[in-house]
Amino acid sequence: MPDTVNNLASVERSVSTGIQSVEIGTSLLRALVQAKGSLTLTALAGAVGMPPGKAHKYLASFVRSGLVTQNESGGRYDLGPFALELGLAAMRRIAVMDIAQAALDDLRDQLGTTVSMAVWANHGPTIVRWAETPDLISLTIRIGTVMPLLTSCFGRIFVAYLDRRLTQESMQAEIADPNGLAARAGLRSLADVEPMLAEFRARRMAVAENLIAPGRAVLAAPVFDHNNKIVAAIAVVGVQGRLDPAWDGKPALELGAAARKLSQRLGAQPHLVA
Repeated sequence: MPDTVNNLASVERSVSTGIQSVEIGTSLLRALVQAKGSLTLTALAGAVGMPPGKAHKYLASFVRSGLVTQNESGGRYDLGPFALELGLAAMRRIAVMDIAQAALDDLRDQLGTTVSMAVWANHGPTIVRWAETPDLISLTIRIGTVMPLLTSCFGRIFVAYLDRRLTQESMQAEIADPNGLAARAGLRSLADVEPMLAEFRARRMAVAENLIAPGRAVLAAPVFDHNNKIVAAIAVVGVQGRLDPAWDGKPALELGAAARKLSQRLGAQPHLVA
């Protein structure tokens, strides 16, 4: 029995302290992840501050395990097929609904304003998450609300990035209503809509003021997944005149950073989160 207890204690100590060589070797994998392409042994070792001879030993094991591949002609190293499998498996297990609430709460605390998230469901942008502030006047828009396309910030983001076949019919219906919100916003044809969407895509953000709810100002930004497709949009919601809607204002900058971080966690390509 004492030997068993001592063995268990030894295992617990090794688990808590970890294996340092694994942690050191991981730095080489991280360098390959951050690199724009394959690297020579010298460049890779230099990137992590490791002697080339030591780095070569780690890389030989990584090559055998499939985490790293080596070009036979030039000897350059890159991520291997097993690294790809790991990445894809991780991305498949991460859903934006699972990770969004903490990001929304953080953004609310940074800006002191209500933050929300919508996904495309029920043929439109549907509110699925809120992070509210107690001082904001009660909103009639709640979880499950489906927002219009052309006059809500969420709608404008999804129209800007979704396949037009998903949004065309609803957009035309909103434009066709002479007494609707789109007409009041000056959007009476697709010719009015396209320049607006082009600017939102260029800014990677949409704005809407005093449209759905009088006296409200909203900024929204897209969230992309590993397929580089929009999977959600997050928005900051405030009182018109108190929430700064400028593209270079603090709300826009913090919102953009939060959307990029969520996209990164979902595996979006660097050019979408730069």
